[in-house]
Amino acid sequence: MRKFIAFAYLLLPLFALPQQVKTPIPVTEVAHNVYRLFVNNAVAVVAFKGDEGLLIVDTGYERTANDLKEKLSEVSEKPLRYIVNTHIHGDHTGGNQALGNGVDIISHQNVRDYLSRDKVQGERSMPALPKFAQPNITFTDRMELEFNGQLIQLIHLPSGHTNGDIILYFPESNVLVVGDLLFANNFPYVDVGNGGNPFKYFENVGWIIDNFPNDAAVVGGHGPVFTIEEYGNWKSSLEKTFDVLREHKLNGLTAEQMKQQRVLKEWESFGKFFITEDRWIDTLFPFL
Repeated sequence: MRKFIAFAYLLLPLFALPQQVKTPIPVTEVAHNVYRLFVNNAVAVVAFKGDEGLLIVDTGYERTANDLKEKLSEVSEKPLRYIVNTHIHGDHTGGNQALGNGVDIISHQNVRDYLSRDKVQGERSMPALPKFAQPNITFTDRMELEFNGQLIQLIHLPSGHTNGDIILYFPESNVLVVGDLLFANNFPYVDVGNGGNPFKYFENVGWIIDNFPNDAAVVGGHGPVFTIEEYGNWKSSLEKTFDVLREHKLNGLTAEQMKQQRVLKEWESFGKFFITEDRWIDTLFPFL
Protein backbone atom coordinates (compact mmCIF):
# COMPACT_ATOMS: atom_id res chain seq x y z
CA MET A 1 0.00 0.00 0.00
CA ARG A 2 2.86 2.40 0.74
CA LYS A 3 4.17 2.00 -2.79
CA PHE A 4 0.73 2.74 -4.18
CA ILE A 5 0.29 5.86 -2.05
CA ALA A 6 3.71 7.13 -2.98
CA PHE A 7 2.90 6.65 -6.66
CA ALA A 8 0.53 9.61 -6.53
CA TYR A 9 3.41 11.92 -5.83
CA LEU A 10 5.23 10.68 -8.90
CA LEU A 11 2.55 12.06 -11.21
CA LEU A 12 4.83 14.90 -12.21
CA PRO A 13 7.38 12.78 -14.10
CA LEU A 14 4.54 11.05 -15.92
CA PHE A 15 3.07 14.25 -17.28
CA ALA A 16 5.83 16.84 -17.22
CA LEU A 17 7.53 17.72 -20.47
CA PRO A 18 11.22 18.41 -21.08
CA GLN A 19 12.07 21.85 -19.76
CA GLN A 20 12.73 23.35 -23.20
CA VAL A 21 9.33 22.32 -24.56
CA LYS A 22 6.43 24.67 -23.95
CA THR A 23 3.75 23.03 -21.84
CA PRO A 24 0.41 22.69 -23.64
CA ILE A 25 -2.17 24.63 -21.62
CA PRO A 26 -5.45 24.90 -23.54
CA VAL A 27 -7.80 27.54 -22.13
CA THR A 28 -11.60 27.24 -22.05
CA GLU A 29 -14.01 29.92 -20.85
CA VAL A 30 -16.38 28.05 -18.55
CA ALA A 31 -18.47 31.13 -17.72
CA HIS A 32 -18.02 34.89 -18.01
CA ASN A 33 -14.55 35.68 -16.61
CA VAL A 34 -14.07 32.09 -15.36
CA TYR A 35 -11.53 30.00 -17.28
CA ARG A 36 -10.18 26.47 -17.11
CA LEU A 37 -6.50 26.12 -17.96
CA PHE A 38 -5.79 22.45 -18.62
CA VAL A 39 -2.10 22.14 -17.74
CA ASN A 40 -0.33 19.59 -19.94
CA ASN A 41 -3.81 18.31 -20.87
CA ALA A 42 -3.84 16.57 -17.48
CA VAL A 43 -4.70 18.84 -14.54
CA ALA A 44 -7.14 21.74 -14.29
CA VAL A 45 -6.36 25.21 -12.98
CA VAL A 46 -9.31 27.60 -12.76
CA ALA A 47 -8.82 31.35 -13.18
CA PHE A 48 -11.36 34.00 -12.17
CA LYS A 49 -10.64 37.52 -13.40
CA GLY A 50 -12.18 40.90 -12.73
CA ASP A 51 -11.46 44.50 -11.83
CA GLU A 52 -9.91 43.56 -8.49
CA GLY A 53 -7.45 41.13 -10.03
CA LEU A 54 -7.03 37.43 -10.62
CA LEU A 55 -7.85 34.43 -8.44
CA ILE A 56 -6.72 30.95 -9.39
CA VAL A 57 -7.73 27.57 -8.03
CA ASP A 58 -4.70 25.26 -7.84
CA THR A 59 -1.32 25.83 -9.42
CA GLY A 60 -0.48 22.69 -11.37
CA TYR A 61 2.95 21.08 -11.28
CA GLU A 62 6.17 22.70 -10.12
CA ARG A 63 7.83 22.20 -13.52
CA THR A 64 4.96 23.72 -15.48
CA ALA A 65 4.51 26.78 -13.26
CA ASN A 66 6.41 29.26 -15.42
CA ASP A 67 4.40 28.29 -18.51
CA LEU A 68 1.22 28.56 -16.45
CA LYS A 69 2.28 31.99 -15.26
CA GLU A 70 2.76 33.10 -18.86
CA LYS A 71 -0.63 31.71 -19.87
CA LEU A 72 -2.32 33.47 -16.95
CA SER A 73 -0.91 36.77 -18.19
CA GLU A 74 -2.79 36.14 -21.45
CA VAL A 75 -6.01 35.52 -19.55
CA SER A 76 -5.71 38.74 -17.54
CA GLU A 77 -3.25 41.58 -17.25
CA LYS A 78 -4.43 42.22 -13.70
CA PRO A 79 -2.24 41.02 -10.80
CA LEU A 80 -2.70 37.64 -9.19
CA ARG A 81 -4.31 38.27 -5.80
CA TYR A 82 -5.40 34.86 -4.54
CA ILE A 83 -4.43 31.23 -4.92
CA VAL A 84 -6.74 28.53 -3.57
CA ASN A 85 -5.35 25.02 -3.09
CA THR A 86 -8.10 22.40 -3.20
CA HIS A 87 -5.92 19.74 -1.53
CA ILE A 88 -2.34 18.67 -0.83
CA HIS A 89 -1.14 16.92 -3.99
CA GLY A 90 1.81 18.20 -5.96
CA ASP A 91 -0.05 18.42 -9.26
CA HIS A 92 -2.30 21.02 -7.57
CA THR A 93 0.18 22.79 -5.28
CA GLY A 94 3.43 22.42 -7.21
CA GLY A 95 3.22 25.90 -8.71
CA ASN A 96 2.75 27.66 -5.38
CA GLN A 97 6.41 28.57 -5.16
CA ALA A 98 6.58 30.19 -8.62
CA LEU A 99 3.22 31.95 -8.33
CA GLY A 100 2.69 32.57 -4.62
CA ASN A 101 5.19 35.29 -3.70
CA GLY A 102 3.17 38.26 -2.43
CA VAL A 103 -0.12 36.45 -3.01
CA ASP A 104 -2.66 35.30 -0.43
CA ILE A 105 -2.91 31.49 -0.53
CA ILE A 106 -6.07 29.88 0.84
CA SER A 107 -6.57 26.25 1.83
CA HIS A 108 -7.93 23.95 4.48
CA GLN A 109 -5.78 23.90 7.62
CA ASN A 110 -4.70 20.31 6.91
CA VAL A 111 -3.21 21.42 3.58
CA ARG A 112 -1.14 24.09 5.26
CA ASP A 113 0.01 21.57 7.87
CA TYR A 114 1.08 19.17 5.13
CA LEU A 115 2.87 21.70 2.94
CA SER A 116 4.72 23.23 5.89
CA ARG A 117 6.57 20.05 6.93
CA ASP A 118 9.27 17.89 5.39
CA LYS A 119 7.98 14.59 3.98
CA VAL A 120 9.35 11.26 2.81
CA GLN A 121 7.43 9.24 0.22
CA GLY A 122 9.15 5.93 -0.37
CA GLU A 123 12.71 6.80 -1.36
CA ARG A 124 11.76 10.35 -2.28
CA SER A 125 12.32 13.23 0.13
CA MET A 126 10.18 16.34 -0.23
CA PRO A 127 11.07 19.45 1.78
CA ALA A 128 8.44 21.82 3.13
CA LEU A 129 7.47 24.63 0.80
CA PRO A 130 8.99 28.02 1.57
CA LYS A 131 6.86 30.11 3.91
CA PHE A 132 5.65 32.39 1.13
CA ALA A 133 4.41 29.39 -0.86
CA GLN A 134 2.41 27.93 2.03
CA PRO A 135 -1.23 28.88 2.59
CA ASN A 136 -1.48 31.93 4.83
CA ILE A 137 -5.30 31.90 5.06
CA THR A 138 -6.83 28.66 6.31
CA PHE A 139 -10.16 27.39 7.56
CA THR A 140 -11.59 24.11 8.82
CA ASP A 141 -15.24 24.12 7.70
CA ARG A 142 -16.42 26.98 5.48
CA MET A 143 -15.45 30.46 4.48
CA GLU A 144 -16.61 33.12 2.05
CA LEU A 145 -14.47 35.41 -0.04
CA GLU A 146 -15.86 38.56 -1.63
CA PHE A 147 -13.87 39.21 -4.78
CA ASN A 148 -14.57 40.60 -8.25
CA GLY A 149 -18.24 41.12 -7.44
CA GLN A 150 -18.93 37.57 -6.24
CA LEU A 151 -19.26 36.09 -2.77
CA ILE A 152 -17.31 32.90 -3.41
CA GLN A 153 -18.16 29.94 -1.19
CA LEU A 154 -15.37 27.64 0.01
CA ILE A 155 -16.47 24.41 1.67
CA HIS A 156 -14.48 21.60 3.27
CA LEU A 157 -15.72 18.07 2.57
CA PRO A 158 -13.88 15.67 4.88
CA SER A 159 -12.16 12.35 4.27
CA GLY A 160 -12.98 11.87 0.59
CA HIS A 161 -9.99 12.30 -1.71
CA THR A 162 -7.78 13.51 1.19
CA ASN A 163 -8.34 14.98 4.64
CA GLY A 164 -8.11 18.55 3.34
CA ASP A 165 -10.43 18.68 0.31
CA ILE A 166 -12.27 21.90 -0.41
CA ILE A 167 -14.67 22.88 -3.17
CA LEU A 168 -15.53 26.37 -4.42
CA TYR A 169 -18.78 27.74 -5.77
CA PHE A 170 -18.94 30.92 -7.84
CA PRO A 171 -22.66 31.78 -7.48
CA GLU A 172 -22.96 34.50 -10.10
CA SER A 173 -21.06 32.41 -12.63
CA ASN A 174 -22.75 29.16 -11.50
CA VAL A 175 -19.44 27.30 -11.58
CA LEU A 176 -18.43 24.58 -9.13
CA VAL A 177 -14.75 23.77 -8.74
CA VAL A 178 -14.43 20.43 -6.97
CA GLY A 179 -10.73 19.55 -7.29
CA ASP A 180 -10.03 15.84 -7.25
CA LEU A 181 -13.55 14.98 -6.14
CA LEU A 182 -13.96 14.57 -9.88
CA PHE A 183 -11.71 12.56 -12.21
CA ALA A 184 -14.10 12.96 -15.14
CA ASN A 185 -14.59 9.73 -17.13
CA ASN A 186 -11.97 7.94 -15.02
CA PHE A 187 -11.54 5.99 -11.82
CA PRO A 188 -10.66 8.49 -9.09
CA TYR A 189 -7.58 8.42 -6.94
CA VAL A 190 -8.43 8.09 -3.23
CA ASP A 191 -5.42 8.91 -1.06
CA VAL A 192 -6.13 6.64 1.89
CA GLY A 193 -2.69 7.41 3.33
CA ASN A 194 -3.74 11.04 3.75
CA GLY A 195 -7.24 10.56 5.10
CA GLY A 196 -9.13 9.52 1.97
CA ASN A 197 -11.93 6.97 1.95
CA PRO A 198 -13.71 5.72 -1.21
CA PHE A 199 -17.13 5.48 0.45
CA LYS A 200 -16.81 8.96 1.91
CA TYR A 201 -15.55 10.18 -1.47
CA PHE A 202 -18.81 9.29 -3.18
CA GLU A 203 -20.86 10.45 -0.21
CA ASN A 204 -19.24 13.85 -0.71
CA VAL A 205 -19.93 13.75 -4.44
CA GLY A 206 -23.57 13.01 -3.67
CA TRP A 207 -23.71 15.94 -1.27
CA ILE A 208 -22.37 18.26 -3.96
CA ILE A 209 -24.93 17.02 -6.49
CA ASP A 210 -27.78 17.52 -4.00
CA ASN A 211 -26.77 20.99 -2.83
CA PHE A 212 -25.97 22.97 -5.96
CA PRO A 213 -28.00 23.99 -9.02
CA ASN A 214 -28.66 21.40 -11.69
CA ASP A 215 -27.32 23.74 -14.37
CA ALA A 216 -23.99 24.40 -12.64
CA ALA A 217 -20.77 23.71 -14.55
CA VAL A 218 -18.58 21.26 -12.62
CA VAL A 219 -14.82 21.60 -13.02
CA GLY A 220 -12.86 18.69 -11.60
CA GLY A 221 -9.15 18.28 -11.17
CA HIS A 222 -8.83 16.00 -14.19
CA GLY A 223 -10.86 15.38 -17.33
CA PRO A 224 -13.50 17.49 -19.08
CA VAL A 225 -15.94 19.94 -17.50
CA PHE A 226 -19.11 18.11 -16.46
CA THR A 227 -22.74 19.02 -16.02
CA ILE A 228 -24.36 18.02 -12.75
CA GLU A 229 -26.16 15.25 -14.64
CA GLU A 230 -22.87 13.90 -16.00
CA TYR A 231 -21.38 14.11 -12.52
CA GLY A 232 -24.26 12.03 -11.18
CA ASN A 233 -23.93 9.46 -13.97
CA TRP A 234 -20.20 9.12 -13.27
CA LYS A 235 -20.94 8.60 -9.57
CA SER A 236 -23.65 6.03 -10.23
CA SER A 237 -21.50 4.05 -12.64
CA LEU A 238 -18.57 3.86 -10.26
CA GLU A 239 -20.70 2.95 -7.27
CA LYS A 240 -21.73 -0.17 -9.18
CA THR A 241 -18.10 -1.30 -8.96
CA PHE A 242 -18.53 -1.42 -5.17
CA ASP A 243 -21.33 -3.96 -5.56
CA VAL A 244 -19.40 -6.05 -8.09
CA LEU A 245 -16.29 -6.27 -5.92
CA ARG A 246 -18.27 -6.83 -2.73
CA GLU A 247 -20.09 -9.79 -4.30
CA HIS A 248 -16.85 -11.35 -5.49
CA LYS A 249 -15.24 -10.83 -2.10
CA LEU A 250 -18.18 -12.50 -0.38
CA ASN A 251 -17.71 -15.41 -2.79
CA GLY A 252 -14.14 -15.79 -1.57
CA LEU A 253 -12.14 -14.09 -4.33
CA THR A 254 -8.97 -12.27 -3.38
CA ALA A 255 -8.02 -8.94 -4.91
CA GLU A 256 -5.44 -10.69 -7.10
CA GLN A 257 -8.02 -13.15 -8.38
CA MET A 258 -10.38 -10.30 -9.22
CA LYS A 259 -7.62 -8.66 -11.24
CA GLN A 260 -6.83 -11.89 -13.07
CA GLN A 261 -10.52 -12.40 -13.93
CA ARG A 262 -10.96 -8.76 -15.05
CA VAL A 263 -14.12 -8.39 -12.96
CA LEU A 264 -14.17 -4.65 -13.79
CA LYS A 265 -13.80 -5.11 -17.54
CA GLU A 266 -17.13 -3.29 -18.04
CA TRP A 267 -15.37 -0.16 -16.73
CA GLU A 268 -12.26 -0.63 -18.86
CA SER A 269 -12.49 2.89 -20.30
CA PHE A 270 -12.30 4.37 -16.79
CA GLY A 271 -8.83 2.93 -16.27
CA LYS A 272 -6.92 4.72 -19.00
CA PHE A 273 -5.66 7.73 -17.00
CA PHE A 274 -3.98 7.26 -13.64
CA ILE A 275 -5.97 4.67 -11.69
CA THR A 276 -6.24 1.42 -13.62
CA GLU A 277 -8.78 -1.34 -13.04
CA ASP A 278 -6.25 -3.15 -10.85
CA ARG A 279 -5.50 -0.08 -8.74
CA TRP A 280 -9.20 0.60 -8.28
CA ILE A 281 -9.59 -2.95 -6.97
CA ASP A 282 -6.67 -2.34 -4.58
CA THR A 283 -8.33 0.88 -3.41
CA LEU A 284 -11.76 -0.61 -2.71
CA PHE A 285 -10.90 -4.11 -1.49
CA PRO A 286 -9.88 -3.22 2.10
CA PHE A 287 -13.09 -1.19 2.58
CA LEU A 288 -15.56 -3.82 1.39
